Amino acid sequence: MDDLEKYRPTRVSDLIVNNKILEQITQWLRSWENGVPAKRAIILHGPPGTGKTTTAYAIAGEMGLPVVEMNASNERSSESMKQVALMASLYRDLSTFDESVKREYDHIILIDEADNIFESRNSRVGGDTGGLTELAKIIKSSRSPIIITMNEFYDFRRKAAGKDIVANSVVIEFRQFQRVRDSDYKSFKLSLLQRIRHISEEEGLQFDPSVVERAIEVNRDDIRSIINDSLSSFSYRGEGASGFENGGRDSETSIFDCMRDTFKSRDYDRILQDLFGKDFETEDYLMWIDENARSEVQETEDLESVYRLIAEADIFMGRVMHKQHYAFKGYAEEILAGVSFEIAKPNTHFVKYDFPKRILRMSRMRDGKETRRSLLTKLSRICHTDRSVLEDNMWYFRSLAKSKKALAEMQSVLSLTEKEVTLLKKG
Repeated sequence: MDDLEKYRPTRVSDLIVNNKILEQITQWLRSWENGVPAKRAIILHGPPGTGKTTTAYAIAGEMGLPVVEMNASNERSSESMKQVALMASLYRDLSTFDESVKREYDHIILIDEADNIFESRNSRVGGDTGGLTELAKIIKSSRSPIIITMNEFYDFRRKAAGKDIVANSVVIEFRQFQRVRDSDYKSFKLSLLQRIRHISEEEGLQFDPSVVERAIEVNRDDIRSIINDSLSSFSYRGEGASGFENGGRDSETSIFDCMRDTFKSRDYDRILQDLFGKDFETEDYLMWIDENARSEVQETEDLESVYRLIAEADIFMGRVMHKQHYAFKGYAEEILAGVSFEIAKPNTHFVKYDFPKRILRMSRMRDGKETRRSLLTKLSRICHTDRSVLEDNMWYFRSLAKSKKALAEMQSVLSLTEKEVTLLKKG
């Protein structure tokens, strides 16, 4: 069961996507039937694991084209972009080329994780010196289809060149369903049940639909995690069951219980079991340990050892972000589960665990972004203007807000929330 790559969809019709996403993809494919269309790029955005890269390769299979891939987290400069464009223009896969098919394009260009491109002309801050700008040029001039994947679409769109890229691309959000009562959710669950049943039969595993349903509840539309969790929980025919149906994630462990065991129990298997059934993310676990280590660890030498483990685990979490390889989360958890063994003189007193300040700051930043986006959306509707234009002219609305009468009228007309009013007044 190690090689699941053979079950990756090779045609668009094999994808597990809702009808809206399928229709958008199909329309873009049709736009290439009569030559190079106006929008040569398609942006697939959504959380990790929702099938964006799989969809890209399924589109390539549908079109019968080889893929020239660039992972944006590894090669992101203007020069690297030019090299990819050059490869796409010069390289021809003879094994798939058919002289009877008359078309202007021979390849698909795939730019994976495009939202990781940090563009700056200042080399001292690690900028990508025009990577996004060059990508925008390639989209306008390329004769080949271009597929761009990303997780954080809205942050990407705020970048100067990002706006240009979005304007010249078909944008598809990989959200499979809105609510569990939707027909999209029922269709999504049925498709996953059928796909996982097929894989389990091929691999000689005992299929259990209740395990899959539980995996969907836990992972929502993260297809990769749903499939991996389900298959890892199935037993081989004739063996006992494991995973979800034997407890697994059904018995969720709170962060406080896990913290207590991590610092005090010295029972490695128990800590790993806590982490298997956790109701929090691995990155949160790391930040909780970092925040509370100084309260739990009394000796300087012990604290140094604990922070060494935190640093090692953080390296693997960084690889998760850059490589989108989620197995590294397991390595980080296995490292952090050994914290108590690094404490020669454990603290026998009760410790009140503090919520990580970094998570609080991130939450406030996220709330601030959402409030700003909501305010700009309301203003754009009444002004019939794009949000990006309004953002550049917020000084005007801040000036209006200095008048109590004008502010009250804006609040009434736009139905502004308290946070939006505060933001408008402060800018």
